[in-house]
Amino acid sequence: MSSYQPGIPTGTVNLDVDYLNIQANFQQLDTSFGIDHLPFSNQTAQNGYHQNIHFNPFSTTVTNPPNNYVPATSYPASVPAATPGFGQLFSCQVNDGINLDEALFWLSGGNRLSPLTRNFAPSLGTSGKTYLPGGIIMQWGQQAGLTSGITTATVNFTSYANVIAFPNACFFMTGVPFYTGSAPSSTSSFADVWFRLVSKTQFRFTFNTNSSSTDGFMWLALGN
Repeated sequence: MSSYQPGIPTGTVNLDVDYLNIQANFQQLDTSFGIDHLPFSNQTAQNGYHQNIHFNPFSTTVTNPPNNYVPATSYPASVPAATPGFGQLFSCQVNDGINLDEALFWLSGGNRLSPLTRNFAPSLGTSGKTYLPGGIIMQWGQQAGLTSGITTATVNFTSYANVIAFPNACFFMTGVPFYTGSAPSSTSSFADVWFRLVSKTQFRFTFNTNSSSTDGFMWLALGN
């Protein structure tokens, strides 16, 4: 593939001689624009539309060493300068405590920086994880097979499928009992669950029920 030649036409060579270089430059422009776009040569109404967007990282862990992703404390130090009245979407290579990868950021004209992604793929199911704008990690799971009476245990987040240990902290946790059988027949039936966050990697629960219909509890946790 030919490369783009700056300075063509030169003005010192007749066009009937330089036209091949001009044609090659136009071809190279079409080829280069065709990366992430429908090229100029595409004759559809979508000519020039984006097909994909590649972000060249604004900074890397070489220019901004890890750990360079600590939400609410210090986002990547090497980011674009804010431009009043304009927003900027860009990526940086970061170590967010989960993986070393590229993350997406939004910088407002008022110099407000927000991370939009974390370095893991969201997973959906009975247990799983995702992330929210701002860098918050949301995880959930289901503890089943609990019998009548009181059950207390300390559990690792990673004991649930597709769930990870929070790299920095777990801020909040809640849950509700559930049952898999028929609804309790007695109004005196009850089921309660309490949580205590042990660390960013573990939580402790106490589950209490007098109903044989109750099977366990579902939990939700937020952290970063």
